[in-house]
Amino acid sequence: MPDDARGTQHLTALAAPDVLVDWRLAVCFETAHAAGVLDELPATATQIAAARHLDADAVRAILSVLAAWEHVTADEHGVFSAEPRRLDPHERAALAQHGTWIRRWATLVPRRIHDRQATAPDVPLAPDPATGLALLESASRPYISAVVEVCLNACRAGTDEQGGVRVLDLGGGHGAYALRFAHRGCATTMQDLPGVIDLAHSDGRLAAAGVDLVAGDAFTHLAPGPFDLVLCGTFTNMFSLDRVRGLLGRLRAILTPGGQIAIATWLRDTGPVGAAFGVQMLVATPSGDAHGHDDYRTALADNGYTDIRIVEVCQPPLAVILAQR
Repeated sequence: MPDDARGTQHLTALAAPDVLVDWRLAVCFETAHAAGVLDELPATATQIAAARHLDADAVRAILSVLAAWEHVTADEHGVFSAEPRRLDPHERAALAQHGTWIRRWATLVPRRIHDRQATAPDVPLAPDPATGLALLESASRPYISAVVEVCLNACRAGTDEQGGVRVLDLGGGHGAYALRFAHRGCATTMQDLPGVIDLAHSDGRLAAAGVDLVAGDAFTHLAPGPFDLVLCGTFTNMFSLDRVRGLLGRLRAILTPGGQIAIATWLRDTGPVGAAFGVQMLVATPSGDAHGHDDYRTALADNGYTDIRIVEVCQPPLAVILAQR
């Protein structure tokens, strides 16, 4: 894993096995985070238990795990403190979410092997939509520049064009891809569901960069285009292959002749992270999957796309599947 990915990527559930956070730390940290234990520091376990109506022995046991992994310290008086290795709010949320994923896996995987639509436990993936998008942006950050570079190289292959590529970032969510395209001189549109677009408007960064924000369900309404490039960044994996196949057909209609579609995702048949991503989709979505190489090649070819190729970027490898109208 590259150095720039180690700082936050290892806190997520989508990390390479050699840097994956220990499950015992993740569950204890998520429990302490959710129960407000970390907000009471510095304090003794007894003081925290009294303030939060918790069991003092359980608080002490959980904080001892955090201390063993050096996320908190304890002095000779039994006072636990977050110093000196205090996680910033974003890192704290990422590590807490890792524990949430472990609970979802443990609860839902045994259910959904029997029933794909089995009810999810009451374990939210993020405390609020804005935090959820911020966590997704953090997990994607090591890949953003590489994915955008691959896409622009595909659009400009055989031309001298240096700017003005018309880009649709479909299901753009956190907006980091759209922002990078805009900074590279592209005429950029980002489309997502209305609630996500409302958050983007509130944040203001995308509008300030000149990104056109479009609210709408991609399966019923698409930004009209035409576009030289449509990027689906970790978006198609949220849906069944049949729905993806239909979407690819509709996207072809808003691409310019010779335009490119790019799908950035982890693939189930690319190492342990890709395989784990399939289970992540199993417990996070009603029908999503980490589809495989051949799934995408066949779906694109059946919809009339040509020059289908797959480029892997960074480590663990994220696939960028490219095809031409």
